[in-house]
Amino acid sequence: MPHTPRPPGRPRDPAKVEAILDTSWRLFLARGVEGVTVDTIAAEAGVAKMTLYAYFPDKRALFQEGVRREMAKIEAAQALAPAMSADATLRDVLIALGTGIMTLLTSSGAVDFYSALSGELRRDSELARMFYEAGPGRAHANLTAIMSSPLATSIRIDDPRAAAELLFGMWQGMTNYRLMLGIDHAGVVASIPERVVEGVDRFLAAYKQTPSLPTF
Repeated sequence: MPHTPRPPGRPRDPAKVEAILDTSWRLFLARGVEGVTVDTIAAEAGVAKMTLYAYFPDKRALFQEGVRREMAKIEAAQALAPAMSADATLRDVLIALGTGIMTLLTSSGAVDFYSALSGELRRDSELARMFYEAGPGRAHANLTAIMSSPLATSIRIDDPRAAAELLFGMWQGMTNYRLMLGIDHAGVVASIPERVVEGVDRFLAAYKQTPSLPTF
């Protein structure tokens, strides 16, 4: 039965909270939530079991807080817009954004998370929705906004959301399967620049605005 968290008002010890969260997340990634006990987390974090329960009532609360921390990292990474000059083209912006997205999605932390803990998210639909909106959903929204902006006058797009999803898919290709199966992670990461540039160039060629023919 979950322990009751301590009453509000007592100060939290930030160092202990960080130690508990860092340790639990590391263990969750390595063993899955069900494969980790509260006793193990407390022992490896260097805190008493009752101290852990004073901050978090159960493993589910620890997992939820860990996911929220990962969401914060993703949101921070996507908020860091690439430094673009005033005369940056649509191609420049798409390449910079695509490189950032793919670098984030292929990072060891992201791969470990999806491999080990995606099943946990499927059991918590609200948390899964929040994570999607902070990660892939946010990237899709950013791309859609670019497709709808004045910067995109060189291309003709009737459905910016669908076009953004298409470009996202061109960047990813089969990389998800290779990463989830642990096949050539280093090679996937090394291919990001070429993959992103080729995807952008093919996308722009497909959606290129054609001049209107004169009417007589």
